[in-house]
Amino acid sequence: MRKVIVRPDAEADIEECADYTIGQWGHERARRYVGELRRAMEGLATTALRYPLYDDVHPGLRRERSGKHQIYYLAFTDRVEVLNVIHVQRDPGLHLKAETWADREEGIMPDQGDQIGLRH
Repeated sequence: MRKVIVRPDAEADIEECADYTIGQWGHERARRYVGELRRAMEGLATTALRYPLYDDVHPGLRRERSGKHQIYYLAFTDRVEVLNVIHVQRDPGLHLKAETWADREEGIMPDQGDQIGLRH
């Protein structure tokens, strides 16, 4: 099983989501929704390679949808790094913060899985 690491940009995205949800629907709804996002991220420990690659955006980038958000991440042999969490109506090209991903371990490429994404 992979360890799930939520990067600072993704934490900031979750905080932004929580603040918006509190403003629109209240604290309880925000608590539940953020909890669902976090459970989806933790689930990537065992399901990370099920989701398609978006190599045209960034080598090894994958995404999973949770509620109204996309969870963008890289899957390595020993870990999953959650990079950003972006609302589905937002343009990921404008909101993915790829320039901050460079501080991850140099020289280690994400796990590409096999052609159908099932290798563990």
